[in-house]
Amino acid sequence: MKGDTTLKILGELKGSTLGMADLMMTILSSPYGTSIKGFEYRLNKLRKERRKDEEKIKIEKQLKRRFLDVVYKLEKGGLIKKEQKNGNFLFRLTSGGDKRLKILKKRKENILPETSYESVESKNFTIAIFDIPEKERRKREWLRSALKNIGFNLIQKSVWMGKVKIPKEFLDDMRELRMINFVEIFEISKGGTLRQIN
Repeated sequence: MKGDTTLKILGELKGSTLGMADLMMTILSSPYGTSIKGFEYRLNKLRKERRKDEEKIKIEKQLKRRFLDVVYKLEKGGLIKKEQKNGNFLFRLTSGGDKRLKILKKRKENILPETSYESVESKNFTIAIFDIPEKERRKREWLRSALKNIGFNLIQKSVWMGKVKIPKEFLDDMRELRMINFVEIFEISKGGTLRQIN
């Protein structure tokens, strides 16, 4: 019908403003004879897609800004140096940056995992015995705390016992901390047989 496009445009513009690009894209993508509701549907769909794209671009800009801020701070702090080679900018670690990297790696190695693990009851007793060197005192304290949280009770200074299963995550953390060689964990069956767990 003659005037349909005009009706759609005027109807859409009533009470709001509409960008020329949105208007043109909606009209051009709508098949001949599309109702006003169909036109509104296509326009809303186009706007939603644009909002998603705008949000994605906004997030990418934020990430890029954060990255550039970090690079700027590293460069300003003398940890990296910007060099130009064949028209491209390259970054090189300075001696100060190398020292800082070593400090950060050492700090990361000293971080111990959480001591909370899922405790599952067992029908058999489990015994944990350990002899951790004095230089690894922090790891020893971590182990005591973890055993207590799992459900073990102190029997003697470095001997713990409980009617619980040893969580796999706990064993994995001990391996990662290189403590497994200092700890013996046994399960005692009802018949009195010992079975080593680690």
